[in-house]
Amino acid sequence: MNDATTVAHRLLQLSAELGIDYIFTNLGSDHPAFIEAFAHMNTRGQGKPRVIVCPHEMTALSAAHGYAMITRKPQLVLVHVDVGTQNLGGSVHNAARARIPAIIVAGLSPWTEHGERVGRRNEFIHYIQDAPRQAEIVAQYMKWCYELRAPEMIDDVLLRAMQISSSGPQGPVYLTGAREVWDAKVAAAPQPLAHWQAVRSGGLEPAAIDGIYAALSAAKRPIVITSYFGRQVAAVQRLVELSERIGIGVLEVSPHCMNFPGTHPHHLGYRRDSYVAEADLILMLDVDVPWIPSKVQPAPDAQLFHIDIDPIKPQLGFWHFPAQRSHQADSLQAIEQLLARCDAQPPGATTRKAWLADLHARKRATTAPATSAAMTPEEVTAAVRELVNERTIVIFEAPSCTELTPTVLQMQQPGSYFSSGGAGLGWGINAATGVKLAKPDADVIALVGDGCYLFGVPSSAYWVANTYGAAHLTVIYNNRGWHSPKLSTLWVHPEGEARRNDTFWVTIGAGAKLAEIAQAASGTAAFTVTQREQLRPAIQNAMQIVRGGRCAVVDVSVAPISGQSLG
Repeated sequence: MNDATTVAHRLLQLSAELGIDYIFTNLGSDHPAFIEAFAHMNTRGQGKPRVIVCPHEMTALSAAHGYAMITRKPQLVLVHVDVGTQNLGGSVHNAARARIPAIIVAGLSPWTEHGERVGRRNEFIHYIQDAPRQAEIVAQYMKWCYELRAPEMIDDVLLRAMQISSSGPQGPVYLTGAREVWDAKVAAAPQPLAHWQAVRSGGLEPAAIDGIYAALSAAKRPIVITSYFGRQVAAVQRLVELSERIGIGVLEVSPHCMNFPGTHPHHLGYRRDSYVAEADLILMLDVDVPWIPSKVQPAPDAQLFHIDIDPIKPQLGFWHFPAQRSHQADSLQAIEQLLARCDAQPPGATTRKAWLADLHARKRATTAPATSAAMTPEEVTAAVRELVNERTIVIFEAPSCTELTPTVLQMQQPGSYFSSGGAGLGWGINAATGVKLAKPDADVIALVGDGCYLFGVPSSAYWVANTYGAAHLTVIYNNRGWHSPKLSTLWVHPEGEARRNDTFWVTIGAGAKLAEIAQAASGTAAFTVTQREQLRPAIQNAMQIVRGGRCAVVDVSVAPISGQSLG
């Protein structure tokens, strides 16, 4: 390595030049070239991304997801061969569905048994880990998969990976290479980075702007439905301006991020299917599932428009929501174009605002505090809301509370609330680490269900967070089981045997000490709350510990979902 660099070394060198800050990794037998390059560069003080060692791959990609969610910059995730790739698990689904830029690099088993190549086979696992089509493990979730076969192509391949991952709609890519390639010598071949910029998305054509504005001006009950419009934090205020000028309500469904201020009088809440049948115009704006067709349909004469960075969802199987006009565009630019087109006094604005005021009054009139002998998720969320300040970032992962939690929190600041955007559970407690690395001054709070907490491999998640100075607070909604499968069963078989006998097979042990898993693995502060009077003191004390630089987990017992014993 004194006379020439290896491919692994060059990848790290170029990554630093590209502004990649971190490598989240779980190392294996296919990584000697990387380990040697880490050591070489560390000894000589050469610039490279900071290495974050993760005991589990779920932590690696989910933390990279959290970091990219804040910065929109892809990070490196270095895993090994087929088994390491498989261990990425649901984090691959989440990164794809949330359109998160990430560059996943995995090794391959060595090709050669003899000769002079460095890295040839010398362990028995090199035979049993030689999957003939390794990339197919993750290929359907990736924007691009590629095997590096020639050492001299390392610059071109990494630059292309960066360009594809960063171009809208963003997403993960998967690169592989055998040990012999990573350890091969290569001369640096710098290229103008300006030639590899991400593709920039544009706005709408003038005719589309005129058509949408004319339809909005004629509408009496228009609504926006969105999930991830707020991924560009500057977009939120522009949507507020459009809403206030034209008079249009905003409904957030399964929000990936904070899209519209929760207390704004034009906010229509978070309950999917709301107002869909009532609206005479629906503007779908960066959303995957605006309503459930089996439950509700737009009015037959409603005008339907769709503006999205990803309007036809080619990564999904069957998908269709009707729209007279569908546009692939940068949503921030599109809203700015609509604002520029608006008259000072848009026609019909008074009528639309009166309708929104009536909806707001109705919503307030039907809101009543929940009462229950046991603690409820509403109470827990309300206690967390008291901690929220201008530095707070909430990471949410509790599927059965998808509508409830943001309704109680009503976050105001763009960039203050995030969910995974997918269905791979275990994301939250790991993504919180990436968020804290991206925003060191933030108060990061992860709100998770007990199932999500366990799926997140807490022994890995909190070891990484505490080791690398990414302290965050976790609050567990502990209902002693997995609520979502029970709800799914009740929706399909509302009067079935499972309901009559309370037999859902979704419970976990009542005596499980969830917070103590994190405590044992990493010295995380552990709190267990079983009584109302313990709740606020516990989370407030926990937050002070987090602000002092150590993670804290508060395990709160809420009403159990089932009395079934699985013993």
